Amino acid sequence: MYDVFISYRREGGFAVARLLYEHFKSVGLNPFFDLEELRSGQFNKKLYASIDESENFILVLPPDSLDRCVSEDDWLRLEIEHAMLKNKNIIPLMFKEFKWPAELPPSIQELRHYNGVVISNEYFDASIAKLLTMMKGVSIENGTVKRTESKVERVENPYFVFDDKKEKRRLAIQRNLVKDFDNVAYKKVLEKYDGLTVLDLGSNIGDFIMDRLGFSDKVKKIVGLEYDGTTVDAANEKYGGERVKFYKCNVEAEDFAETLEEIMQDAGVESFDVINASMLLLHLKSPFRVLKAVRRALSPDGTIIIKDIDDGFNVAYPDEDGSFARVIDICRKNETAGYRHSGRQIFTLLSRAGYANIKLENLGLSTIGLDYDARSAFFDTYFSFIIDDLKVMLERYPQDKRIKDDYEWYKKSYEDLEEKFQDADFFFTLGFVLYTATKR
Repeated sequence: MYDVFISYRREGGFAVARLLYEHFKSVGLNPFFDLEELRSGQFNKKLYASIDESENFILVLPPDSLDRCVSEDDWLRLEIEHAMLKNKNIIPLMFKEFKWPAELPPSIQELRHYNGVVISNEYFDASIAKLLTMMKGVSIENGTVKRTESKVERVENPYFVFDDKKEKRRLAIQRNLVKDFDNVAYKKVLEKYDGLTVLDLGSNIGDFIMDRLGFSDKVKKIVGLEYDGTTVDAANEKYGGERVKFYKCNVEAEDFAETLEEIMQDAGVESFDVINASMLLLHLKSPFRVLKAVRRALSPDGTIIIKDIDDGFNVAYPDEDGSFARVIDICRKNETAGYRHSGRQIFTLLSRAGYANIKLENLGLSTIGLDYDARSAFFDTYFSFIIDDLKVMLERYPQDKRIKDDYEWYKKSYEDLEEKFQDADFFFTLGFVLYTATKR
């Protein structure tokens, strides 16, 4: 058995593939790396067998590496197709100059929706470290790579810990701060439907969906799906009943579609009028797959509401010394913060997953017009979690100089950033994006 299969195009990809192989070997993993000059005859069977025996499939992508995949007998295409067929954990490792082709063969079109890693010469070690965190059957403890029993289901939400009081407080502040931003979408569905049924993806403790829709007399039933069992228990204790019920469910599990059908039967729901996904897509490896799966559960005239983040839309001005730009960059690099450019993908993801009438309902939450208390809440919702993420990153990678420097700088700069945030002539826009779409 192999921990990882390294797939690459020899032209432009060999050097990095070899570095990956050597690094994985050095940390005690068992990688498969093809050193043969040609792939033919019986060796083809070995390649397929090696993919079958590997839990992870890393695809090295230098510039133009997918262009030849238009050919049906291209070996890189065949490897990718086989990995997809076998539901392997596929992680694209993209060079900085790599761009997705305008078109890919239908058999591998979904590849562009997989969350991957952009490899950087400047932060090469951090790129490889992030890659390791995305691999199944591998854990990192105090900077040491260890194999784990991957068939054992994790019991903690990877981006929310139930007993983290500070995180719960931050989420409560965020929930209230963005209520006006959100309501443009939630008011529409309350006006459109009577007796509506709601599916909430990544429901957390249930506070968000209950605040937005749960107390309306137009809502007939709410079904919430949450990864962490402890959080599900707390949500059911707080809000559960005949009308509202939360279920432990991993939306990225291979059997998610079947599990969702079972949950709907248990809840007595044939289809959902509204599907809600708030701040979820940035944490998913394949949001396209999830959106495609839940579309089947949407009623013919149903609506999906998606809110997510895109730090590419963030604006801080004035920022003469670049402090706020540095914070945004730190957040982007921290693997615990999710994929911070997720928002720009939503229109394309919805379109490719079969949704119609896609509408950008709102873009960007700004400090302009906010009073002192609202600005304080705004600062807290974005800036407070970054220091905790840096602590986690430092525990994982204690030798990473970049993380150490960012952590020390952030500790020293936090109060100064908070003070500047309150300046009358300073404004900050946070890249929240809010979309709605229908099934047809």
